[in-house]
Amino acid sequence: MSKMTHHIHPRSARIALHPTITEEQISEMVETFYARVQKDDALAPIFANNIQNTWPVHLERMKVFWRSVLLKSGEYKGQPVPIHQKIDGLTEENFKQWLILFADTAYSIFHSDAAPLVFGAAKNIATSLWLTRNQDPFAQPPKWQLKPNDRIEK
Repeated sequence: MSKMTHHIHPRSARIALHPTITEEQISEMVETFYARVQKDDALAPIFANNIQNTWPVHLERMKVFWRSVLLKSGEYKGQPVPIHQKIDGLTEENFKQWLILFADTAYSIFHSDAAPLVFGAAKNIATSLWLTRNQDPFAQPPKWQLKPNDRIEK
């Protein structure tokens, strides 16, 4: 029985979320996910209105963000909460659709042990962003109730 070693990202002394996650997988996830977002009937207009013609910059920023989350690289220095609070008209259904596309992408790219962790991180981020958009301090987060079988089939 082989022993798994934890991947320590060279930019940090912290241990990655899962030892099988690589920078290449994160790049593939970001590229694939946002290609799907740009084709999604509900999400494409929201992203087009907010990102406009800066897709290459956004994709690079998302790669840095997800390396920071999944590899604990510590390289992301942005503030996603204020940026997402400025987006008008986001609904719980938009967040759910984002998560469905994300789950489908994560489970198609990452190792079967890593994919649930990657998706769990995305779900936590979506919940956090959702809560920061709500003015009610007693608001409960949505029960996303998404599992791998909720993914969009290819």
